[in-house]
This record gives sequence, structure tokens and C-alpha cells, in this order.
Amino acid sequence: MIDNPTRNHWIIIVYDIINSIKNFWVLLILMLSYREKYLFIGIAVVLVGIIAVAIKKWLNTEFYLNDNMLVYKTGIFERSKQEIPFNKINTIDIGKTLLDRIFDICTVKIDSGSAVEKKSEFKIKLQYVLAENLRDNILKGKNNINIEKFEENKKGEPIERIITIKEIIIYAVTKSKLGWAIGGCFALFNFTDNVKGFVKTSVVKDLSQSINISDSFLENRTSLIIIIICMIVIAYIIVILLSIIYEIVKLYQFSIKVQNKNFSISYGMFSKKEYSIPIEKIHALKYKQGMLQQLLGIYTLEVITIGYGDERNEKAILYPIANDKFNKEFLGKILPEMIFLGKVNKPPKSSIKRFIFLRVITTLIILILLYFIIKAIPSELKLGIIVIITLINILLGYFNYKNTSLGVTKKIILASSGSLTKTTTLIKQSSIQSIEKTENPFQRKDKVCDYKIDIYSNNLAEAVEVRHMSEELDGILYKNLII
Repeated sequence: MIDNPTRNHWIIIVYDIINSIKNFWVLLILMLSYREKYLFIGIAVVLVGIIAVAIKKWLNTEFYLNDNMLVYKTGIFERSKQEIPFNKINTIDIGKTLLDRIFDICTVKIDSGSAVEKKSEFKIKLQYVLAENLRDNILKGKNNINIEKFEENKKGEPIERIITIKEIIIYAVTKSKLGWAIGGCFALFNFTDNVKGFVKTSVVKDLSQSINISDSFLENRTSLIIIIICMIVIAYIIVILLSIIYEIVKLYQFSIKVQNKNFSISYGMFSKKEYSIPIEKIHALKYKQGMLQQLLGIYTLEVITIGYGDERNEKAILYPIANDKFNKEFLGKILPEMIFLGKVNKPPKSSIKRFIFLRVITTLIILILLYFIIKAIPSELKLGIIVIITLINILLGYFNYKNTSLGVTKKIILASSGSLTKTTTLIKQSSIQSIEKTENPFQRKDKVCDYKIDIYSNNLAEAVEVRHMSEELDGILYKNLII
């Protein structure tokens, strides 16, 4: 039990010194450029000050556990003390970088249920064994309002699922990467354009000449189209292979374990991540599906909870690749209240035009303006591009209509939307902060409206919007809203 004041690992002094030097690097470079002895003295004073502040901060920062409470003291000149009850803690995140593994240390990040804070309440650098002790004591305290209840839960067998390499490969292959492939295609064009002797004349040069000369373009357009398609295919294959390698490294040994009413998630080959999340602190589930995943009936399962997924480039993944069997055999055991069994309402058929019209009109206006502005491209090619993009937008609008739905029960709300990527969100009624209904004059005429559902989270952007649904649903929505 960590009931005595404990400090961060000493390595935090080094991290703080490095971060402070980064903030002063411009000043240090300017001072060095003058080469005066007094300036060197000034640099030495600055460095000594940085080191002194880092040591002072380390000495003044300490934490301990006391009566189901985490106490955290910090400060350099003005000290502060924070206290957070165990039952207010949402997420305990243990992260290990490659450098941390050398010293067998880790960073412990603890988030409470405060929706005001935009960052972790506590970030502590500890030996890994001590971090595990801290986490276990907090989780034990959360479940152990009385010791007998905890001991009863402890006897239960944990439920665990570990991802396989096959699942990671499926996850990497089925993620939407068309945009990356097109970008890679342009990179390949530029690469071949810079390689001397690759062909007699480079691909990009041939392409630009064909665009400037209409007759030449008409003669060579078939070969150019084949070249472009081949480039996109090659770029797509390269992107897929790189994605597989990246996901294997990132999601290496991804495991999810449930015991004593807590989720434990861990993954990573070089940078190790471990999360502990109380089940009752999960406010919503997200089922995300790209186009290929929609066809295969698989999805990425994410959670909405405070403290997980709030860092840069971090996704709150509960399991990377799941299906209905996973939903029934695993999720049904640990989160049965999040299984939706009610009626799913679709937008009225009259709303199809609303999903398509605005998308198509906006794009057409831009394309028509570009048609008259750009003179170098032949009219036939420009018209072809406009037709193709318009057809794509019509399809995307239709897919958005098909993927949009809204369902309501006394316990949860189901909200689904998206075209290329379909996102289905299951939200606890108790975790809804507000429901907003909006409608324009055209929607009012057809008795449809948009619903925006705000979810309890420290991320202000965490909201779900479902468009062009029947306004008759607002009675059911507000009736079941828990106040």
C-alpha cells in the first residue's frame, strides 16, 4: 500500500531538463553566436537554473493513497495539493516508451470524471512494479467499498481475449486507405519524374504534354489511363504492406481482460500501453466500419470514456477487429446493458434527396467554376471528371442515407451515420448531457429534422449527429432522457 509520500522516479529530472532546454534553444543559439565570455557565463547560469528548477520540482512533487483517496502534491515556488476519490477515477493509463523499458519505468496517467479538465489530473513517472501496485490498490479500493464484496468478486474468473496476427492483418487491410493510395500515386509520379533514364521521357512530362495538346491527348489517353490506374494499384499495395507492418508493431499482443468490473487493455511492441477502465465509467460504444468492413460484417470497436483516447493520435480502441460473434460471446457477457434490442428507425424515403442534393450541388458549383478557370485541360477531360465526381457524390449520399438510423430504449440510444465510414454509437441514457433538435424550413415542410446528442466526456467535440430523421422521434428521445 502506497500510504507514505512517494516521489517520481529520478529520471523525470532529466526529462524536465531536456524539455526546458527545448524551450530555450533559440536563446542559447543566439548567445553562442556572439562568442563572448560573459555570454558563456550567461548560458551556464541559464543551464544551472534549469537544472535547479527541475530538481526542486522533483523534490516538491509527491503522492500517496489515504482513505480511498489519491493525494497529489506539486509545485516549484507555490505548492498545490489535489485530492481525488477512488470512485471518481475513470481511467488509469500505464505507458512505457522504448527508453522507459531500459530503466524499467513507466508513466502513470490518471483521469477523473471531471468534464472541465482537458488533460490528466495526474502524470507520474514510476518503477513499473510500483505503478502496478498503485493501479491495483486504486482498483481494489474502487471495488472494495466493503472488503467482503471485493473478495467475492475476486473469486470470479477473468474474461480475456488476445488478438491474433491474422486479425491484425485483416484490420490493416480493411481500413480505408484510398486517400493514402492516391497521395502515394502522386509521390510515385514525382519519383519517376526525377529519375533520369527511367524512360526516354518521364511519365509526368508525357502527362503534362498530353494535357496541353488536345490531339496528343486523344491519341494517348488510353495508355495514360492505364498508367495512372497501375500507379494507383501499386501505391495501394505499398500502403497496405506498410499499414500491416505498422499495425503489427502498434497492436502487438493486444489483449483485453475483464475482472472485478474493470477493463484492462494492453498492447504495443516498442511503446507499451496499458489502460484500466471501470466498466461503469464507459459512457458509449462506437462501431466503426469502412466500406470493405461493411461488406464483410466486421468493425472496429471503440469506447467513449474520460481519459482514454484524449491524447494526440490516440484512439480509444476496445478491440480492433470484431464481428457479431465477438459481440455475442464476449461483449454480451461483460456489457449486456450495451446490447441494443429495440427498434431501429430509418430516415423517411423522402429524405434520400436531402442526403444527395446538397452534397451534389455544392460540388457541382465548385467544379463548374474550375471548368471555366482552368484552360490547359481539354473540355472532354473536364466534363468526364465532372460526371465521375458527380456520380461518386450521388453514391456517397445514398450510402449515407442507408447508414443513417436512430433507435431508443429506456437504457440506451443507438445512432448511426456515415458514407465511406459508417459509425454506429450506442450511448447510455445516463451518459447523455443534452439532445438538440434542429430543422430548416424545407425539413419542417416534410416533418423531418436533425438530432444532435451530446455525450458526457472531457472532449467537447464528443457529440453524435443524425440527420433528416422523422420529427416524431423527439417525443421518445426526451421521454427516456435521464435528468
